[in-house]
Amino acid sequence: MAMIHDSIVKEDVVEHKLGFYPRIPADSIFTRENVTARTKLRAHLNTPLHLATMENKPNSIALLLSMGCRLSYNNLDMSAIDYAIYYKFPEAALAMVTHEQRAKEVMALRSDRHPCVTLALIAYMPRVFEAVQDKCITKANCKKDSKSFYIKYSFDALCPQLKMEDGNNVRRKSENVPKSQNIPLPALNIKYSFKFYQRSKLEVDALRLALNDPKYRPEPLCVINAMVAHGRVELLAHPLSQKYLQMKWHSYGKYFHLANLLFYCIFLIFVTVYTYLLMGSSENYSHTKKAAKCNLSDPMTFDRENKTEKNNVFNSDFESKVAMYTSTVAILAYNAICLIREAYNVKQQKWHYLVDPSNLVSWLLYISSTLMVIPTICNYFEEIQFSAASITVFLSWFELLLLLQRFDQVGIYVVMFLEILQTLIKVLMVFSILIIAFGMAFYILLSKVGPDETGHHLSFNSIPMSLMRTFAMMLGELDFVGTYVQPYYKSETDILLPFPMPTFFILGIFMVLMPILLMNLLIGLAVGDIESVRRNAQLKRLAMQVVLHTELERKLPAILLEKVDKDELIEYPNNKKCKLGFLDLILRKWFCNPFTDDAGLDLVLESSEDYITAELEKQKRKLRDISLVLEQQHTLVRLIVQKMEIKTEADDVDEGVSPGDTRVVPRWSSPRIRKKLRTASSFNK
Repeated sequence: MAMIHDSIVKEDVVEHKLGFYPRIPADSIFTRENVTARTKLRAHLNTPLHLATMENKPNSIALLLSMGCRLSYNNLDMSAIDYAIYYKFPEAALAMVTHEQRAKEVMALRSDRHPCVTLALIAYMPRVFEAVQDKCITKANCKKDSKSFYIKYSFDALCPQLKMEDGNNVRRKSENVPKSQNIPLPALNIKYSFKFYQRSKLEVDALRLALNDPKYRPEPLCVINAMVAHGRVELLAHPLSQKYLQMKWHSYGKYFHLANLLFYCIFLIFVTVYTYLLMGSSENYSHTKKAAKCNLSDPMTFDRENKTEKNNVFNSDFESKVAMYTSTVAILAYNAICLIREAYNVKQQKWHYLVDPSNLVSWLLYISSTLMVIPTICNYFEEIQFSAASITVFLSWFELLLLLQRFDQVGIYVVMFLEILQTLIKVLMVFSILIIAFGMAFYILLSKVGPDETGHHLSFNSIPMSLMRTFAMMLGELDFVGTYVQPYYKSETDILLPFPMPTFFILGIFMVLMPILLMNLLIGLAVGDIESVRRNAQLKRLAMQVVLHTELERKLPAILLEKVDKDELIEYPNNKKCKLGFLDLILRKWFCNPFTDDAGLDLVLESSEDYITAELEKQKRKLRDISLVLEQQHTLVRLIVQKMEIKTEADDVDEGVSPGDTRVVPRWSSPRIRKKLRTASSFNK
């Protein structure tokens, strides 16, 4: 009981000093009655840090953390940082997560409401998390033009801590993150620490042991994906995030993605060569068949010509067949590998796999390419082979366009194209009602109608053809003279205009609604979407890189990721850079590597504008503190004057009227103004 009494007395003294109980005298804190009252009030187990956070007192929070206040949970299983996030107090949260000594402990707190402080800050307080990122960047205490000047990136406050489960008990544990090795990037002598963008091997082993699952793999890049999910462009564009993505790109991203692109380009070459040879083989086949029919009357002549032709084209025909069979084997092998990959993606993504339209394009490509090459194995030609070949060629080149969207310079245009395509499809689905309406009207007016079946317009002879012709007319292909004017004046031709008045009336309405109104609406929507895509270009570019690395880490084995991942890097900006490799040179010249070193250094090194902004912020903070101190002193002096009944010299008046008794005379009631107004009124009369 004595220990509880001493603990409560100490906390009451702290709370009284911090201003939580201003009405209670300091002497009354130590009485047993007050201790009992405090015990009842503290039944919810709120510590002084909880109270300071609820009152949004950043100075008190910093003082409590410096004094060694414990980071505990109340009976609602909420810590102080949980209350700061719940009540949206950025000052209180900033004081805790940027504290010099206790910031790591605060970021390691976990509760049922906020299992991860890092993810909660990204979702609700991005500015606070940006300050945490700024605090993680430290620079050498020397001149910036010195060769020993370095920039160190520490991610200690960014890693989502593990929530350990051992049986039925949930243990909150702040693990000490081990120091990693100094592994520089290949093109720069830089050192970064990526511990808090990814879990270390010790943390993953501990989580596997706690979950009793030796094959458990944590969700890759959960912090970066949270930034993408909440649209935090400023956090993704931060140097800390940029260097982390750059490390991923240099470690394994560029190798796997370029290998995938090269592998697909080989498949595309085989598809193109096969379709070219297919058309040549069909021409030879039709020519031979036609010659056989023509020379049935003269068998001897046909045999001599056939032998000569076979001798001339034997070599070229043999080479083309070898090339076709080689392309067939390559296409079937590629489809088999891709089917295994797609099955793995279905197992991982489940229903999300069906939502992605690019997967539908891939499956159509696999099916059409298989139908294209199967007749070659059976050694005969069919009409379905040529139809499948046309679809395969189109989809294969379109798939190449989709693969290029992962690269920075060309990818943003592909993303813009797909966004506009999606918008246009939505609009056309709505206004397809007008296309059907006009198509059916033109079908009735211009097809074979009447007892004599007049009309005979081939473009409107059937309902599907009429709809296609109406859609073409919407794009500007009206053919007004040939379709409407000549049949109206020249009745001797086969093409007639059976109902001229309704036809011209419907045509006039069509000209106003479709080519003018609808097309301008579509153009306006397209231009508006382009502007919105340009505004969000930075987020889209970074999101594509995050998606790329996330998909790769889900598919790659954990052993390989542990070997290629780097934990920390240190950058020496003033040292001479290493020469770029051949692969990096090609990427920068052709695809424009999304992570240029110069851009990264510009983000890190402070410019004059950033320096001025930081200094102005410091001055504002100092002025705010000075004004607060002056206000407190003014209040204190006023209370002293009232208590001691002190009168100032301004209250004493030697002679004349007291300043408080003076009456302000209106300006317009003075004798001089009245005289001027009287003169002006007499002049007007």
